[in-house]
Amino acid sequence: MSYFPQPTLFPIFSERLPKRHEDSEVRPAHLHALTWEQRRLGELMDITSVKRVHQDDWSSEGIRFLRARDLVAFSNGEEIDEPLFISEELYEEYSSLSGKAVENDLLVTGVGTIGVPWRVPSSEPIYFKDGNIIWFKNMNVIDGLFFYYSFTSSSIQDFIRKSAGSGTVGTFTIDTGKKTPIQLPSIDEQAQIGGFFQRLDSLIALHQRERVE
Repeated sequence: MSYFPQPTLFPIFSERLPKRHEDSEVRPAHLHALTWEQRRLGELMDITSVKRVHQDDWSSEGIRFLRARDLVAFSNGEEIDEPLFISEELYEEYSSLSGKAVENDLLVTGVGTIGVPWRVPSSEPIYFKDGNIIWFKNMNVIDGLFFYYSFTSSSIQDFIRKSAGSGTVGTFTIDTGKKTPIQLPSIDEQAQIGGFFQRLDSLIALHQRERVE
């Protein structure tokens, strides 16, 4: 069993946020004034998966089909060498039963390197492997970027690790997803914080590319 490595950039989501950031020069100007509400994700949205697609139904074109390893690759900025697809007909048939992932929904790995989040970036059709990936039907209840960065925080990653147990094979399940706690400011503050970290990520990526070049 392995876990999503904890980024060092996001102590913002800890309960001690105002104190830890009061001397920081790199922060949204309003952070000191935030008030946070703790909720469980199952109270806010549907958390589920999709109808199973068998390996015989995989193809080399059509609707993109994601596995847990693909989400891990996305989080590492890696290209997928041999992406998988399913037919548009099968996608429409199965989506009529389970629904369609839309922009700002969150997909999270449930096996392998567990707890790795991927924010659905648009409403372009995608499908994914049932059981391997947990689907948080956000429906913009939480700002999409804030939701994504919250999942990389130590509080949620620690909860996932403890919930998975100490065995060699751990999973992040739908039931655990429903129990996952999250700290929430207002939706406007969520948007400001999510945008702040997205810009910070972009700046870091730019510097890393410049160092490589």
